[in-house]
Parts: sequence; C-alpha cells; structure tokens
Amino acid sequence: MKKTILLLIASLTFGMAQAQERVLNRGTINHRDGDGEAAPKYNNSGFGIKGGVLFNSLRGDGTDAMPGLKTATNWHAGFYSQFSLSGVFSVQPEILYSRKESKMDAGTMRFDYIEIPVMGVFNFSDNVSIHAGPQAGVLMAVKENDKEIDKAQFNSFDFGAAAGVEARLSFFRLGARYYLSLANMAETEDADAATYRAYDNIKAGNFQVYLGVGF
Repeated sequence: MKKTILLLIASLTFGMAQAQERVLNRGTINHRDGDGEAAPKYNNSGFGIKGGVLFNSLRGDGTDAMPGLKTATNWHAGFYSQFSLSGVFSVQPEILYSRKESKMDAGTMRFDYIEIPVMGVFNFSDNVSIHAGPQAGVLMAVKENDKEIDKAQFNSFDFGAAAGVEARLSFFRLGARYYLSLANMAETEDADAATYRAYDNIKAGNFQVYLGVGF
C-alpha cells in the first residue's frame, strides 16, 4: 500500500510539472493538448487546485455504541492533474487533505487524512463530466473534543471508491462526489475506551461539494 501511494504521488507530481511546462512554454492556458501551432485536439487535460465542504457519516455495527451519532460537516482541499487519453476520456489523480468529523452525545471525533483519488473522467459534453475510481488515504491525526489522541489506535490506511459529476465553465470547476470507504477505521481490540473499540466495526463515507480552478 505504501508503494502504491508513493507511486500515485510521483505520477501526480510529474503530471503537474508537465502541464506547467506546457503553460510556461506556450503562453497559453486552455486545458488542451496540441503542438502549440495547430488547433488543439482535446479539452480534458491540465492541472489545478480544488477545495470544498465534506459531509462525513459512519456505518456499521459499531455505531450502536455511539448514541446521538450524526453527520458532521468539515472541509477538504488539494491539487489535481488531468491526463487526456482521448477526446472524451481522461485520468485524473489528486492529492487532498481531508478533515472528517463525527459528532455524538459524548462529543466529537476528528480524523485528518491525506487522500489520493485516481478518477477516470468521462466527458459526455463539453462542460459536464462523470468521475469514478479508487481512492487511498493515510491517517495523519486524530482529535477527540479538540484534543489530539494517539492515532495508533486507529487504522493508518483507508481505501475505497468514489464517484461524482462535475461541471466546467471556463477555468472554473464545480463538482459533487461521494466516497465510500471499504476499510474499518480501526483494527484493534486494545483501544483505551469502548468508543474507540467500536471503530473496529465502523466504515466511513462522505459526500463532497467542491470548487476548482484549472490551468
């Protein structure tokens, strides 16, 4: 898993560098592939930044130990790079920092992740596309009621699948996406409290709305 994440980070970094070189050398920002002289062929490549709100929810038997559990709102932000494979299909790896929160009667739990989605992007019109693909994440920090606790009690890695839709107007992007985690949030029975042990049988999911700027 670590090698996969490092490979995805390297691919994204390389793609952003290549896209930036095209921008600097040609003096044109247009999301398009071409030779800089003839009319470009594709309109689905480039790089950019994105960020927005994230609505986190939990599912699984462990939620029975969390009275008053409800969906919580937080944020995510990061970078993306898009590689066109044809006029209608491209691959879009991303690096995101996501802050996910759970609220219950006993208080709040916050989980910070670095996440790497790799989206297949299908453009069914010039301005609207469908995104779907796998996602991996690395747990960076855990806080309970704004106090940092030992994240070793939780699963360091997360993985799952994401899908959504995006609209583009000029260099702006507005999108919505749902991520479904397939990993338990914890894998230990030796946690300090029953609430923490409950995460052995809990998986997360979240709905995202974001705004992006592309180059």
